[in-house]
Amino acid sequence: MSKPLVSVVIITYNHEEFIKQTLDSILSQKTNFDFEVVVGEDKSPDNTLEVCKTYGDKINLIYGEENIGMIPNFIRTLKAANGKYFAVCEGDDYWIDPLKLQKQVDFLEANPDYVICWTDYNILNDNGEITKTDFGYTKDVIDIDYNNLFRPYSTYTLTSMFKREAFDLELYQTLKYYKDNSLYVLLLREGKGVFLNFVSSVYRVHEGGIYSLTSNYQKRYTSYLNLKEIMDAVPESHTKNMKRVLNSLGNATAFGLLKLKQKGEKLSEDQLTFMNDYFKNGNLKTKLKYFKRRFLK
Repeated sequence: MSKPLVSVVIITYNHEEFIKQTLDSILSQKTNFDFEVVVGEDKSPDNTLEVCKTYGDKINLIYGEENIGMIPNFIRTLKAANGKYFAVCEGDDYWIDPLKLQKQVDFLEANPDYVICWTDYNILNDNGEITKTDFGYTKDVIDIDYNNLFRPYSTYTLTSMFKREAFDLELYQTLKYYKDNSLYVLLLREGKGVFLNFVSSVYRVHEGGIYSLTSNYQKRYTSYLNLKEIMDAVPESHTKNMKRVLNSLGNATAFGLLKLKQKGEKLSEDQLTFMNDYFKNGNLKTKLKYFKRRFLK
């Protein structure tokens, strides 16, 4: 195979039950260009690695002798990829449109000022029920930049495709709280994003899913830390929209902790420190809201 135009990057851990559906959905993509499938397997305790090995040279399988964690595994897998574009999927999600890659490449090749592309997706729960999203989009093509990123949160990684040259991997590796949001903020520094309004993929919510079953508090807290860190690293992202998103995450985290404390739950030192510092350094509106909830109830 000649150098692939697209590298499909898959990270997988403990996905024995799902990884075959993921790989089959990707390998069945219909394209007029070459693409490779690079799979980063992170020393799963189940048979995920063995399932992946059955695909032979259909995939480029990257693995080691020890578990290194989700983001290091993602970085290791990215480094093994060769395409002009990277498309990302996790080993428990899958694609349902066989033209997903073709449609995204066609758009990005025709519009060089865009660096990242997302699509719509469905949600599959443990009971096998499919739920459709509703972002309120009425157009087929929706521009996404710092002025509307995360409002609504339609940018899920399993649908993403982005330009390799627009991604600052060195900076990404220096981040302490990096996650999907870091990737998006970094890429939009180099060009525009776009949401193509068709359903390409299925996001699976299941017991054992790393993010989907994380507590609401932990989701908000890690998202706040992540977004604050990447916004500090990318001054161009300091739009009203991004500041509003960051403030919303911070308030939800801090007031959520306050509610838990008022219910008598014991908070960790890190939680107490975050809550106290956030209210101490918050704006006037936040401080007034804190005062009312803390002392007037």
